[in-house]
Amino acid sequence: MRLIVAPDRASAAKLTADIIERFVKSTAPAVLGIATGATMEEPLAEVVRRHRRGAFSLARTEIYLLDEYIGLEPGGRDTFRSAVDRRFVSRTDVPAAAVHSPDPHATDLGAECDRYEQEVRGAQIGLQLLGIGTNGHIAFNEPGSALDGTTRVVELSEQTRTDNARFFAGRTEPPTTAITQGIATILAARELLLVACGPSKACALARAIEGPVTEMIPASALQLHPNATVIADPSAASELASASAVHESPFDVPMTSGVENQ
Repeated sequence: MRLIVAPDRASAAKLTADIIERFVKSTAPAVLGIATGATMEEPLAEVVRRHRRGAFSLARTEIYLLDEYIGLEPGGRDTFRSAVDRRFVSRTDVPAAAVHSPDPHATDLGAECDRYEQEVRGAQIGLQLLGIGTNGHIAFNEPGSALDGTTRVVELSEQTRTDNARFFAGRTEPPTTAITQGIATILAARELLLVACGPSKACALARAIEGPVTEMIPASALQLHPNATVIADPSAASELASASAVHESPFDVPMTSGVENQ
């Protein structure tokens, strides 16, 4: 695992966009896994800006979402699919048909989870973007999730619902359940990129990359992956013993530097 501490949140977004741009330019078709939390809003906005300047095309990019809420109105503004369409897909040349996500309105949710698991595995995601929850979750794999878990329906923790309540203010209560890719599904991607910004992520990030691999901190599973990168701003990295250097570019940091697999 390698750790990149950016000078600030804006720099973290640009470094993330650098990696996405490199991946899209070097791979055709580019199969990109997208996290849809607030952390990814700035990096994806930076990708949109570069695309609109003509830096690169996303026309041969396939997009796979990590998760989706259950119980929201189909096509509603609060769904992750709508957020990705609104903030990213509609502002680039990613074909609408190239966006893939689980269907939370399927009659048989178990069968839908199996279908999406097979679709994601078959797609062979090249770069998977990830955020981290304040309780250490990745996607909606809450503390206690099995490290060999696959796509499934999950109950959202009270902490996650509290953290996400701001996205539903004045409209509806945060959902209690979701469909999520499992930890094993995520680890099947060829490259993982986790982005963490803000002091609320500091404790979880330190436990994820410097503590033991444990189901109680699902993000710690990244230590098991051979090609995982973490980009953090200084506040998110504030509890890391290893965060002693600031790196301006992810391409200057060899895979053997930063935080080693434990």
